[in-house]
Amino acid sequence: MAIIGCASDGELSGTKSSVNTSTRSSCFNTSSINDYEVLDRGNLIVYGRPRKRAYHLKISPANLDLGGSDMISFRSWTGRICGYAGDELIIANDIFQPRYSITNVTELDETGLYNLMVQFGKAEPLEKVEPEVTGEPEITRELDSFDKEES
Repeated sequence: MAIIGCASDGELSGTKSSVNTSTRSSCFNTSSINDYEVLDRGNLIVYGRPRKRAYHLKISPANLDLGGSDMISFRSWTGRICGYAGDELIIANDIFQPRYSITNVTELDETGLYNLMVQFGKAEPLEKVEPEVTGEPEITRELDSFDKEES
């Protein structure tokens, strides 16, 4: 199984890898993957068919260096990648074909994919709108009407 894609050295930055997205643990068939995007040295996104099916992969050791490589492949005893023991990412066109253990596979929904891309600097965040604060809120009440009721 070989996947063709593009990666540059700029995509191999050491960005923080803890992710908080709308996601769920999952598996995918190795034959259904047709593209990938490197987030950093320990994280990548693979895209299935249709392309809206995206999976976040965490690998170990976190020293992924594609160095301009455009092919990756997977090895699994079952043909499905779930992040279990034995699931591996292989850089297929390197002389030594380094192997990385896949430690976690998370299926991403559209929001989760966007949030992950923003966290790793691959997408621009939506504009933040801060509430207008003009100072302390004022609470006023009429004391005269309260005093008249007590009399």
